[in-house]
Amino acid sequence: MNSTKILITALLGFIINVASAQNYSAGLGYASDYFYRGALKSEEAVQASFGAKTELGGLDVSARAFTNQAVGNGSDSYQLNLCAGKSLTDLLSVYGGLNHFEDVAGDALFEAKVGLGFDTLLSPSLNVYRSFDDDLYTVEVGVNHQFEFEVAELCVHASAGNTDLTEAVDSDYYAFGAKVSRDLAENASIAISADRVDSDLIDAEWVFGLSVSTNF
Repeated sequence: MNSTKILITALLGFIINVASAQNYSAGLGYASDYFYRGALKSEEAVQASFGAKTELGGLDVSARAFTNQAVGNGSDSYQLNLCAGKSLTDLLSVYGGLNHFEDVAGDALFEAKVGLGFDTLLSPSLNVYRSFDDDLYTVEVGVNHQFEFEVAELCVHASAGNTDLTEAVDSDYYAFGAKVSRDLAENASIAISADRVDSDLIDAEWVFGLSVSTNF
């Protein structure tokens, strides 16, 4: 059974278990470029996502599907995530799961993920991924902070990572940016974003986005 079938089977099992949870989200947006771990996957693109989350056996469980559909140059991409986590203290959470990323014109990546989240100033996080097919690792750290205003919400964020391209070659990547969101209705919002992306594979570049999302 290939990695896509394994993850889809897990996602279907999860969705069956949370069908009555009524805790879902969906989004649709536009991005001027799409990067994944510092590598350019496409230029202008339309993006869509769907997620679900619930509590099972004392764990916070979530699933998410994402697609980037290239309008300009580049390839389409698909990503599936399944994650389970638990708060150990008021300040520390641990989580683990599966990550599947695939380019339509390229090879699929199937990984295990473990991470730590800290409910402190700047909400720092640490994530470690390991490929099931090769002895390749990715390590990411990130911080973010939200400011709530009367008319909108501002989130500023930054991240850095190192990913193994092969067993002998790796790449560092960095990003920082901001997103401004505003409620359109009780369960719907619109957001605009700007991010500066840089890595060993590219020259630094700005990425701009516009999206709408809903929870139901």
